[in-house]
Amino acid sequence: MRLTKPFYVLKCKLEEFSESAKGNIAVIFALSLVPLVAAVGAAFDYSKANQLRSGMQSALDNSVLAGVREPSAEAKIALAQKFFQAQVSNLWGTAPTASFTFNPGTGILSGEANGASTTSFTAILGVQSIAVKVTSPAIASGNSSKVCILLADPVQSQSFLVNSGANLVAPDCEIHVHSKAMPAAIFNAGVTLNVKRICVKGDFVIKNGGGSLPLETSCDAVADPFVNALPKVTPGPCNYNNQVFNPGTVTINPGVYCGWTNFNGSGSLTLNPGLYIIKSGGMTFNSSWTVKGEGVTFYLVDQNATITFNGNVNAKLNAPATGTYANILFFEPPGLSNTNLPINGTSGSSFQGLMYLPSRDVIINSVSNVKTEKVTMVFSSLILNVMNWSVESSEKSISVGSGEGGVRLIR
Repeated sequence: MRLTKPFYVLKCKLEEFSESAKGNIAVIFALSLVPLVAAVGAAFDYSKANQLRSGMQSALDNSVLAGVREPSAEAKIALAQKFFQAQVSNLWGTAPTASFTFNPGTGILSGEANGASTTSFTAILGVQSIAVKVTSPAIASGNSSKVCILLADPVQSQSFLVNSGANLVAPDCEIHVHSKAMPAAIFNAGVTLNVKRICVKGDFVIKNGGGSLPLETSCDAVADPFVNALPKVTPGPCNYNNQVFNPGTVTINPGVYCGWTNFNGSGSLTLNPGLYIIKSGGMTFNSSWTVKGEGVTFYLVDQNATITFNGNVNAKLNAPATGTYANILFFEPPGLSNTNLPINGTSGSSFQGLMYLPSRDVIINSVSNVKTEKVTMVFSSLILNVMNWSVESSEKSISVGSGEGGVRLIR
């Protein structure tokens, strides 16, 4: 068949294009744009979905925090639902929905929200929407939960160190650690921490084996409520200097104790009620002393002032129930440099009251068997070695949350 001139020219041009490398490259480039444009479009659609997720998470968090304050399970769920709907009305995509459940055993109100972000670019690939799901649990803490141990130093490395053989029984108590060091806490194998919660402000802890712990990191450790809130003490002149007590029956009185007061051998000590001010030295209880003090308070004036329990001391020390130093067993002035305070080898001891020593790096060693009926401990750091302690919160307690009705999210 003979081609007319126009068709002949077209045929030649097509043959030239098919043989041209430049033409092939142009085709390849055009085809490669398809997945590139699809990838950019997908990134845009998934960015929209992440923004929706962020908005839903914020709305759900606020909803469970609002609902968990209510007195009944029905009221908690109803308020959370109402709160959620009011906040998601301006979010794009399909209207998110939420469901809530309340566990009366744990006091936790849990929420789950589901939504979908409509797509633009990936719709041409058949993906019409991207599903979004978020969850959030909250608990009403307030006065129902107490911090029995608060470690206040924000930069102390290994602020809470628990070694093998440590046994702490405090099922109604929380332990809060302010440190954000690396690591902020270390938990070694062979430990038992029967506590309600361990809250570490930092995000890096080390767990070397052992069982599960009620541990939360990057959480809001409670603020120290005793800063500048305890009685001011102005130490007078020394009443007692560098005393040594040998085995026997001893009674001592309140006053200013300077230098070192040592109890050697074994004996029985009674501390009469009142304020014991320890200045530039300390009290050391050695060997097998039995120490009893009802209505006593110890004030450590400076970083050189200390109290040391050694060698199977049996100590029963209770803070006053009333008066200026009510419920305060040990305390110190603010701004002291850090120093160690060891508690070694106590046997069958009991402490009651606030132990407010935020500059002290406390080490509990050996065979400490201590029942602290009502105690709140505020230290710089704490090391638990082989020991056996039972703890309940004191009258000078630290509430988790902002007083009655305080709430918090659980992550």
